[in-house]
Amino acid sequence: MKIEYLADRPEYVSALSVWHRREWGHLRPDESVEDRAAKLRAWSGYRQVPTVFVATVENTLCGSAMLVAHDMDIRMQWTPWLAGVVVAPERRGRGIGASLAEHAATEANALGFPMLYLYTFSTEEYYARLGWERIERDRSIMSRSLK
Repeated sequence: MKIEYLADRPEYVSALSVWHRREWGHLRPDESVEDRAAKLRAWSGYRQVPTVFVATVENTLCGSAMLVAHDMDIRMQWTPWLAGVVVAPERRGRGIGASLAEHAATEANALGFPMLYLYTFSTEEYYARLGWERIERDRSIMSRSLK
């Protein structure tokens, strides 16, 4: 498996925008696939927040993760956030999501951030196994120290 910046693999923007819509469209019902594609392009940077990472195996897209300044309209004092962790259904259970999350954490640490945050509505136990701690129960917000 290889993890790269989406900026280096723009051919995956369309597929990722569909995956993101499928996974989280219910959270942003007014956001179209085209809107998400535009955001992914805008967030495709290097060594910065925001940025998008993709995981590939033999040039086949397997998953993605993002570092974003804020993943919610609340808790704006917390930054950055791990977001958009998604793995192709047929590739799940192989450590790709964990590798993407770790890669994003390493990048956030290299950028000088002491903490990384995430919001999840269904994968708290998964992230707890990866070393994340729940800091808000009512909103399923978790954090991970990077130091």
